[in-house]
Amino acid sequence: MKQLTLLLSCIIFLSISSVAQDRSNFTISTTGNSNLKIIYAGKKYSLQDRSQTFQNQNPGTYSLVIYQWQNRQAGAEYVKVSDGNIKLTNQKHLELTVMRFGKTAWDESDIARNDWNENYTNPRPNNEQGGVYKNNNNGYNQQPADATQYANVKKALSGEYNEEERLNLAKVVLKNNWFTTVQLKELAQTFYNEDKKLRFTKLAYDFCSDKGNYFTIAEIFYNSGYKKELIDYLGSK
Repeated sequence: MKQLTLLLSCIIFLSISSVAQDRSNFTISTTGNSNLKIIYAGKKYSLQDRSQTFQNQNPGTYSLVIYQWQNRQAGAEYVKVSDGNIKLTNQKHLELTVMRFGKTAWDESDIARNDWNENYTNPRPNNEQGGVYKNNNNGYNQQPADATQYANVKKALSGEYNEEERLNLAKVVLKNNWFTTVQLKELAQTFYNEDKKLRFTKLAYDFCSDKGNYFTIAEIFYNSGYKKELIDYLGSK
């Protein structure tokens, strides 16, 4: 009976050990200045700092679609540069690098032991983040300023006649609030100087509650160069 119990214990231990060792890592990065957007295993991700690593993945085949920010004659936009599958091998780290014009390079190596990474958390898909962005007051409440708050902010900015000082004031009044794209577009139009207007729109992006619509602010510029610079800036975020 003791021998049977010992045998069963060994089988269970070996089974658990085998399952625990079935893991793969996957890293995707870019050599470009703009972040990539990807659909990995059916879920959407926006790369941060031009790189993303997924650890402790189950070995197997996963779908991967890659979008890269590119400047074209019709304007800058995210372009699908790859649509296929990747294979993750047990105990291997697959690294994919996206270069200019969507060219890719692959490398696979053994997973290196890393005792400092025990609390690593894999990236969350965009659709699991609830559309919440974090602003400089370290809060996650993305409720935009109400009519009264917005009116006070607009009045304060409009009352500053020196546009450099108005820009400095904007850094203060924006940082504790969220604003819609429409509200920020109106605030941007309190600046007459195109350069100051561009600096404001870059600053204001971090405090926008509906970032998906922010590209529409580019239409306030008369100079196409400033418009392009803002679009390129948004593409790098």
